[in-house]
Amino acid sequence: MARRDDPDDIDALLAEVDRTLGNAPSGGAAPDRARRGKPAPSSAAPPATRGAFADRARTAALAGVAGAAVVFALFAFLPFLGAWSGAAGAFLATFVAVLLLRRG
Repeated sequence: MARRDDPDDIDALLAEVDRTLGNAPSGGAAPDRARRGKPAPSSAAPPATRGAFADRARTAALAGVAGAAVVFALFAFLPFLGAWSGAAGAFLATFVAVLLLRRG
Protein backbone atom coordinates (compact mmCIF):
# COMPACT_ATOMS: atom_id res chain seq x y z
CA MET A 1 0.00 0.00 0.00
CA ALA A 2 1.34 3.44 -0.99
CA ARG A 3 1.95 6.13 1.57
CA ARG A 4 -0.26 9.21 1.49
CA ASP A 5 2.54 11.69 1.04
CA ASP A 6 4.43 9.74 -1.63
CA PRO A 7 6.29 12.29 -3.83
CA ASP A 8 5.36 10.40 -7.00
CA ASP A 9 1.65 10.76 -6.20
CA ILE A 10 2.03 14.46 -5.52
CA ASP A 11 3.96 14.99 -8.77
CA ALA A 12 1.31 13.08 -10.71
CA LEU A 13 -1.44 15.19 -9.12
CA LEU A 14 0.37 18.43 -9.92
CA ALA A 15 0.91 17.32 -13.52
CA GLU A 16 -2.79 16.51 -13.85
CA VAL A 17 -3.75 19.92 -12.46
CA ASP A 18 -1.37 21.62 -14.92
CA ARG A 19 -2.90 19.70 -17.83
CA THR A 20 -6.42 20.55 -16.66
CA LEU A 21 -5.65 24.26 -16.32
CA GLY A 22 -3.91 24.40 -19.68
CA ASN A 23 -0.45 24.97 -18.22
CA ALA A 24 0.93 21.74 -19.64
CA PRO A 25 4.68 21.66 -20.26
CA SER A 26 5.87 21.15 -23.80
CA GLY A 27 5.96 17.38 -23.40
CA GLY A 28 2.53 17.16 -21.77
CA ALA A 29 -0.90 16.96 -23.28
CA ALA A 30 -2.26 20.25 -24.61
CA PRO A 31 -5.69 21.53 -23.66
CA ASP A 32 -8.61 21.01 -26.05
CA ARG A 33 -8.47 24.62 -27.32
CA ALA A 34 -4.90 24.28 -28.50
CA ARG A 35 -5.60 20.97 -30.25
CA ARG A 36 -8.45 22.57 -32.20
CA GLY A 37 -6.25 25.47 -33.29
CA LYS A 38 -8.09 28.14 -31.33
CA PRO A 39 -5.92 30.50 -29.31
CA ALA A 40 -6.48 30.61 -25.58
CA PRO A 41 -8.19 33.82 -24.42
CA SER A 42 -5.76 36.37 -23.07
CA SER A 43 -6.11 37.15 -19.38
CA ALA A 44 -4.74 40.66 -19.99
CA ALA A 45 -7.52 41.67 -22.38
CA PRO A 46 -8.44 45.36 -22.09
CA PRO A 47 -11.83 45.99 -20.47
CA ALA A 48 -14.66 47.33 -22.58
CA THR A 49 -14.12 51.09 -22.62
CA ARG A 50 -17.77 52.04 -22.90
CA GLY A 51 -18.88 49.74 -20.07
CA ALA A 52 -16.03 50.83 -17.81
CA PHE A 53 -16.83 54.51 -18.35
CA ALA A 54 -20.54 53.95 -17.69
CA ASP A 55 -19.72 52.14 -14.45
CA ARG A 56 -17.40 54.94 -13.36
CA ALA A 57 -20.01 57.59 -14.23
CA ARG A 58 -22.67 55.72 -12.24
CA THR A 59 -20.33 55.42 -9.24
CA ALA A 60 -19.40 59.11 -9.52
CA ALA A 61 -23.07 60.14 -9.65
CA LEU A 62 -23.92 58.10 -6.55
CA ALA A 63 -20.94 59.52 -4.67
CA GLY A 64 -21.93 63.02 -5.76
CA VAL A 65 -25.50 62.57 -4.50
CA ALA A 66 -24.21 61.28 -1.16
CA GLY A 67 -21.82 64.23 -0.84
CA ALA A 68 -24.53 66.71 -1.77
CA ALA A 69 -26.91 65.22 0.80
CA VAL A 70 -24.33 65.49 3.58
CA VAL A 71 -23.40 69.07 2.71
CA PHE A 72 -27.06 70.08 2.38
CA ALA A 73 -27.82 68.62 5.82
CA LEU A 74 -24.88 70.43 7.41
CA PHE A 75 -25.48 73.74 5.67
CA ALA A 76 -29.22 73.69 6.45
CA PHE A 77 -28.38 74.27 10.14
CA LEU A 78 -25.99 77.13 9.47
CA PRO A 79 -27.94 80.30 8.60
CA PHE A 80 -25.07 82.10 6.87
CA LEU A 81 -24.34 79.34 4.31
CA GLY A 82 -26.58 78.46 1.38
CA ALA A 83 -27.66 74.83 1.58
CA TRP A 84 -28.60 74.48 -2.10
CA SER A 85 -25.45 76.07 -3.48
CA GLY A 86 -23.29 74.07 -1.07
CA ALA A 87 -25.01 70.85 -2.13
CA ALA A 88 -24.53 71.70 -5.81
CA GLY A 89 -20.85 72.44 -5.27
CA ALA A 90 -20.35 69.27 -3.28
CA PHE A 91 -22.04 67.22 -5.99
CA LEU A 92 -19.89 68.69 -8.75
CA ALA A 93 -16.64 68.38 -6.82
CA THR A 94 -17.34 64.79 -5.77
CA PHE A 95 -18.56 63.76 -9.22
CA VAL A 96 -15.49 65.12 -10.99
CA ALA A 97 -13.07 63.72 -8.40
CA VAL A 98 -14.56 60.22 -8.49
CA LEU A 99 -14.91 60.20 -12.27
CA LEU A 100 -11.44 61.46 -13.13
CA LEU A 101 -9.19 60.16 -10.37
CA ARG A 102 -8.22 56.54 -10.75
CA ARG A 103 -8.10 54.19 -7.82
CA GLY A 104 -4.84 52.25 -7.65
